[in-house]
Amino acid sequence: MYDGEHLLRASLLIVATLAAISGCGPKTPPAFFRNPHPLLTWLGEFTRPAGTVYPQIADSKKFGSISGLAPDEKRGQWIGVIDDRDQSRVAWLTVNFGAKGLEVTPVRMQELRAGPRVESRRVTEADLESIVALRNGMFVAAEEGHVRDGTVFQPALLLMNHDAVVTSVIEFPKEFQITSDEKGGIRGNQGIEGLAVTPRGHLIAGLEQPLLPEPATTFDRGGQGWLVEFEPSRSTFRPVRRWRYPISPTPRVENFDDVCTDGENGLVELLALSETTLISMERSCLVTKDKQFTANTVQLFSVELVEGNARKRLLLDFDSITSRLSSALSRLENFEALTFGPIVNNTPSLLIASDDNFRATQKTSFLLFGMR
Repeated sequence: MYDGEHLLRASLLIVATLAAISGCGPKTPPAFFRNPHPLLTWLGEFTRPAGTVYPQIADSKKFGSISGLAPDEKRGQWIGVIDDRDQSRVAWLTVNFGAKGLEVTPVRMQELRAGPRVESRRVTEADLESIVALRNGMFVAAEEGHVRDGTVFQPALLLMNHDAVVTSVIEFPKEFQITSDEKGGIRGNQGIEGLAVTPRGHLIAGLEQPLLPEPATTFDRGGQGWLVEFEPSRSTFRPVRRWRYPISPTPRVENFDDVCTDGENGLVELLALSETTLISMERSCLVTKDKQFTANTVQLFSVELVEGNARKRLLLDFDSITSRLSSALSRLENFEALTFGPIVNNTPSLLIASDDNFRATQKTSFLLFGMR
């Protein structure tokens, strides 16, 4: 842990909110959020095991593995990307907080389709990891960058409409692509994992692990990640600035001495509070030596963008809130999605969701925090 973390953790107020005033439907927070280091107050949890049946969805077996969320102002719902390369798709959910606590209901799924002049396979077999909503009603989803059956799918931003039709594909700079010799560029399946949209409509994408040939993070060593900014350019976006982002070392958890495959601590999500401040989420997956049990670590940071560098400060270590969570989350979960939640008591909230990887041993979980 870096210097001052214990002081920051001690200063964080986590309180149970008993108010029964309901929060429902996305509302854009005023000026996004004015406090660059928000105080997070515990509100609630909604957790369901993998394989839960949702009668309102035609094939609920395909619902899960939520890796990114964004408010859909037009529908008064939230849209989530499902991390499944067999048929890339999105799902819409209602999110409410009231007398019964946090309630999340999936209401619709839609497979992604390629629009004119868009290569179909890049859309239907995309590795979707994040999504943001634009003010014009369009969405942008992040393809992480992966290799499947010998085919390289380069990281990209997919611009799509409300019908999940991808109208254009926005490429990343060459140094953030997968290379055939694996001597440079991004790591497959550990590439572009986080995506945020600023009040001015700029996009900021985050790299999960350092670029090759730099090593991935370890228990003893962090790594240099990167944030890449894209600015609107006519009907598309073009890359402009970038910032170095310091990924923390993988936290240690007693009795979990090894790291899951691709489970090193990494940057998994971003949320813009202003043009120069973000919230970032880092998580890792650890396993016991006999490979029988896994545990996750999750940390939130406030991030300031300054002259090519991202300076971060701990907001919340999830290890400090396990007593608030249900027994199903005793070892946390694979939390990967981060966005603004419903307005609760006239204040914004932070909504976090987990990717269950369609594994019977994992859960789809949503956590809600008030923001002040």
